[in-house]
Amino acid sequence: MRLDVRRAAGAADGPALAGVIQSAVDRVHEAGGGVVRVHPGIYPVTTVFMRSGVELRLLRGATIQAWPHMDEYPEVPLPPIFQYKPRANLVAAVDCEDISITGDGVIDGQDLAFWDPCESKDERPYGIFRFKVRGSLRSRPSPLVQIVRCRNVRLDRLRVEAAPGWAVHVYDCDQVSVTGLTVRGHPFGPHTDGIGINGSRDVRISHCDVDTGDDAIIIKSTDPGMTCRNVTVTNCIVASNCAGIGLGADVYGRIDDVIFSNCIVKKALRMIQVEMWYPGQVQRALFTGIAGRTFPDDEIENERVIYVDIQEQKRPGGELGSVQDLVFRDIACESRGRILLTAQDGAVIDGITLAQVVVQVPEIEDPAVTVPRATSLQLSNFNPATRAVRAAVVADNARRLTLRDVEYRWPVEPGVGMHGLCLRRLEDLVDESPRLRASRADMPRVLALR
Repeated sequence: MRLDVRRAAGAADGPALAGVIQSAVDRVHEAGGGVVRVHPGIYPVTTVFMRSGVELRLLRGATIQAWPHMDEYPEVPLPPIFQYKPRANLVAAVDCEDISITGDGVIDGQDLAFWDPCESKDERPYGIFRFKVRGSLRSRPSPLVQIVRCRNVRLDRLRVEAAPGWAVHVYDCDQVSVTGLTVRGHPFGPHTDGIGINGSRDVRISHCDVDTGDDAIIIKSTDPGMTCRNVTVTNCIVASNCAGIGLGADVYGRIDDVIFSNCIVKKALRMIQVEMWYPGQVQRALFTGIAGRTFPDDEIENERVIYVDIQEQKRPGGELGSVQDLVFRDIACESRGRILLTAQDGAVIDGITLAQVVVQVPEIEDPAVTVPRATSLQLSNFNPATRAVRAAVVADNARRLTLRDVEYRWPVEPGVGMHGLCLRRLEDLVDESPRLRASRADMPRVLALR
């Protein structure tokens, strides 16, 4: 079955207009499945709920736009784990099968309608973002596209822009395909993650273009007992003022068997991250064929090419997470920053390989200056001996570390003296990187700390 939705002259906006689209989706579902085509026009709406067997296709020129009045949104029936999260979305799918959201149209979150500018640097979330959510963090439709406990999901070709929180969130789903999405978020907007995959299985992300303020493409597993497994991300272009691509930091469950390949990072604070704030597990992740640069926007410091970290975050004495068997291969990056592989005392990063990693450094960002003035929680905060060390590669509490053809190409006049490698509490090192040199001839290549 196919139904067409057109914007009628003088039609009411908000819940009434959402009801028009919802009626079409429900009718197609009740008929056994098919397509709802939204024709060109701007549709200011509250939540549209997907139903099993339905493809919601936004034709070129069609824009579903977030209604700015939060009190008129219905509450999305989300699992209890979401009790402290926003419970309003623009497009929501819960417990559905065989659903698609496709087309050349736009999903517009109207971000500035839900934010206020920060009046001082002290107000900035994470010390970076220049806007804050008006009211509580629940006072916005976030994520714009929320997919929860669904099976056989397809997101194809859409443009998702101006999200006031996350853009796309896939939670506890199976068999998901995300292809050709364009995501545009404010570079200084709070919590504006691009594509988030959370505790889902058999997920394929390809040919997406994500440029936003918070993490661009990120894999999580936020619930104990949850496993995120068999995820591939390939042929994507990303930009962020936080992480370009990566895993965490919210991992209470497990993340197994993930591949990021053939991706470009146009800018990022952390080009690649694997971050553990909670007592979850990550094992078997491969990052290969990644190229680009860090160089985030002005006033954002402490660039990292690769960042792996295990910490307790705000849980003093809490159980720590575990990371095992990470491979970073064929990585080329232009950066002012370092590679940090750190675990809080009591945890160990077990099995990490850096192979054919080349970093071009046009100018050095001095960690001894920038790290002490940082306010971020995402800067090896529980590794005080090494987090500000002047070294290209820092490994603290690691086992089975392999460095093969890792190279830092320092500026001709480095100014800051940088070691090639800093080691603390390291077991079983294979060091086959003769080009991982100190920035100056008078600097020791390796700095060993107790």
